Amino acid sequence: MPFPTTNATQELPAINQILASCGQAPVTTLDQTNPEVAIAYDTLLQVSREVQGEGWTFNKEYEYKLIPNTDDFILIPNNILQVKLSDDQAVRYVNDVNGHKDAVRRSGQYTVQIGTFTITNNGASGGTNGTKTALVTSTNGSGSGLKVDLTIVGNVVTAIKVNEYGVNYVKGDTITVAAGLSGTAQAIQATIDSVTPVSGPMLYDRTHHSYKWTESEVLVDVVWEYDWVDIPGPVQDFITARAAVLTSQRIVGDAEQYQILQQQEAYTRTIAMEYETNQGDYSFFGHPIGSKRNYVSYQPYSALYR
Repeated sequence: MPFPTTNATQELPAINQILASCGQAPVTTLDQTNPEVAIAYDTLLQVSREVQGEGWTFNKEYEYKLIPNTDDFILIPNNILQVKLSDDQAVRYVNDVNGHKDAVRRSGQYTVQIGTFTITNNGASGGTNGTKTALVTSTNGSGSGLKVDLTIVGNVVTAIKVNEYGVNYVKGDTITVAAGLSGTAQAIQATIDSVTPVSGPMLYDRTHHSYKWTESEVLVDVVWEYDWVDIPGPVQDFITARAAVLTSQRIVGDAEQYQILQQQEAYTRTIAMEYETNQGDYSFFGHPIGSKRNYVSYQPYSALYR
């Protein structure tokens, strides 16, 4: 069975180079039944992600627009490795009436689905039989304002159903519906048995502890993970050489061979960095994107703040 890759033809030369570095015979297909090929391919993918995660000119963008959806959530594409608020955007938030925002990537909110409650206090001796809808709950844990429907039979609550999915809840939270809302003699209480993550990852504001973004757009600096064919040749060579070092360690374990391959890795990284500096036109004064990437000197208080 071949690997689920769309670039087998382009990746195959890199795999064969890795195998050759480890003293293995070349292959004609990426077949996972061959253990050496499987290790080489997995290592190539791992190293590619690690190297691209450093952020290079070819895979880094500044002031990239992310648009909130209809629920005010900003879904982050899966091939974004790093994301942060752009400098100008961060400054704008500092001066905003709502205060500073600090954006990070998180897997997404957790929502309470239908049928995930265990009733711990059913409001005995009260309530009119039938269904009461859209009752707002309070909670002793994360989240607030979950709307539920209560089914009352024999003057007690027998079922709780989500009327409007609640978000940012945690398994084990206890929700409460006040007696005045439910019409029961006692407040209704239930424990959340399970939660389900909303489609993610999402952009999260650590300052306001919220996934909600009411702006029409948010500007961020991102580092993308690209497919093999979109990676520049010098960086491909570095990734391949680095993957050969790790593969040698995993399937051969020869210290002398490992050191030789490390020398090749160091050389290819030098070439990759030369390519990067030529492409990025870096200088002591920073990255030449207008006046927005000027050189920022070392600030000791920043280290102390962290």
